[in-house]
Amino acid sequence: YQAYEGKLDSLTGALVRRAFFSSCGRALRSLERQDAPAGYFIMVDLDDFKTVNDLYGHPEGDRALKEVAQCLKELFGHEGIIGRLGGDEFAVLLYQDVSRAELEVDLRHFLSRVRKIAWEDRHLTCSVGALPIRSGYTPEELYHDADQLLYAAKEQGRDQFVIGADTATQAVAP
Repeated sequence: YQAYEGKLDSLTGALVRRAFFSSCGRALRSLERQDAPAGYFIMVDLDDFKTVNDLYGHPEGDRALKEVAQCLKELFGHEGIIGRLGGDEFAVLLYQDVSRAELEVDLRHFLSRVRKIAWEDRHLTCSVGALPIRSGYTPEELYHDADQLLYAAKEQGRDQFVIGADTATQAVAP
């Protein structure tokens, strides 16, 4: 029980960083044996989250983190691994074969659900980077490249996602 508890973030119920990367490594090795890596590595970062804590207090920030984690679990938990990497940053290893079009629909739905987390006149938003799983990549390499896509989404105005491709990236606003 203690070993199990040590793998989960006590606030959100998502895997902690170390357990997330370990689980991703096992899943990627399994996909490699199937000779057809499929899926996406997804990075999520809440936009201007420090402002939420500063304006409404840490209990409200905690509520937002819990709700974002719940949205991720509902959308991707049955076909992916979800981790809280720290602070307001989450990651998902989506290890099922999902088309780009299906992922876009899911990410639009996710961004819409996140926007429903609100306080008075303020709505939560997030930026997302999604990278197709690449054969031979480690979880850390996927994390690095997906993080670059996440920052591209932030640079292009936040509250959107950027999905990487083999040769280019494409920003998509909700």
